[in-house]
Amino acid sequence: MTPAAARLQGSVPPLIAEHDTWITLDPVVGCPADCAYCYLGVLGLRATKPVARVSPRDLADEVDRYLNGRRAEVMDPLDDPTPLCLGNHTDMMMSPENRRATIEVLRELSRRIPPRTMVLITKAVLREDTIAEIDAIGWPVVWFFSQSLARTAGIPLEAGRTARLEETLANARLVSASRNQHAVHFWRPFVRELLPDPASLETVVESLHASGMRCSVLNGLRLGPGVPQDDARLRTHLAETMRAGEGATEVFDRERWGQAVRAGRRTEYPLYRHSSCALALVRSAREQLGTWNPTVFADRCTPCSCPAWQRRLCAPDAPVAGDGLLGGPAALRARIARFLGIGEDHVLVDEARKHIHVDAAVPEFDYNTLLHALRGTFVVAARSIVWQRAWESGWPTAAGRHAQDGSGTPIESMVPK
Repeated sequence: MTPAAARLQGSVPPLIAEHDTWITLDPVVGCPADCAYCYLGVLGLRATKPVARVSPRDLADEVDRYLNGRRAEVMDPLDDPTPLCLGNHTDMMMSPENRRATIEVLRELSRRIPPRTMVLITKAVLREDTIAEIDAIGWPVVWFFSQSLARTAGIPLEAGRTARLEETLANARLVSASRNQHAVHFWRPFVRELLPDPASLETVVESLHASGMRCSVLNGLRLGPGVPQDDARLRTHLAETMRAGEGATEVFDRERWGQAVRAGRRTEYPLYRHSSCALALVRSAREQLGTWNPTVFADRCTPCSCPAWQRRLCAPDAPVAGDGLLGGPAALRARIARFLGIGEDHVLVDEARKHIHVDAAVPEFDYNTLLHALRGTFVVAARSIVWQRAWESGWPTAAGRHAQDGSGTPIESMVPK
């Protein structure tokens, strides 16, 4: 085990955390499933009974305080499209207790804060009554159905009550018939051993589209302190991928990505590399993190299969809904410095190039809060990032490289060939 992995072993996940696409809420920890590639393995939360650590009412109180506390220095809670994501350290649909907790959390939140998009990520088979109860609450809900195709390929990477492909498609049909809910396919890990041949891959894309999925988000196999790389299933069944990943933070099948994108364009089914793009599509709004920003869009935006109408919403000259961080460069600099607790001389706002440089070590969750507040209008680079999750995001790393060389730095794994 690496030193970084040892540091994570047994660590307690925060109740509320600012991830790059959403704000995570974790009132329950521990997952009944046992997926070889899951970061919960390093945390000791894989193949364990879920444990509630706070009541739905107390969680709602904490969310209210979080949104209206220090975070409000840079983000008006009433002008904030950042979604909430419930259950990043469990599967909220894989046990009766978790399903009931989901309903209760949504009800308590609806009593305490204005409606905002709620994200639910699951590998489980959904129940019709659960969908009906969630729909009655009235909040917009985006389901991310995690489906790797490992079981379709006959590769035993996932143990427990994880859905087969046909069950995931049935989930999407159930959700798409509701009033307030949308289905998105989380295709991960997108690696060679788990993928069908090109003709079958196109059939899978067509099936996803026909099921009512709004789009797919494709991620590779992340490698680093948050992945249990000593899991024998990875070494046995993903041997080629693991060899290719030596020294890398992610392995992603670029060739099949290109094939999937071409299939998506033929069938008018969007395929993305960022969950923030999927949420923008569902909300019919501009993407929040800036994949469309002129400095990086050639790497993060144009390689994807995305409808023309959504690209128009994300055009650099499109109006930004809400004010984000108010004021010109001087006010922006002051607010960022105050939020981070550093001197203003450590913050440089380059209005012409749309760069913000922070000469300080910035906690990851604070960095993500700034991304949400700025809504993609600036590329934010920090001297360093203090990682707080079990895996590292590519956003600050790419921003740092871009700021150093002054031009877009290709993210090779994203460009279809």
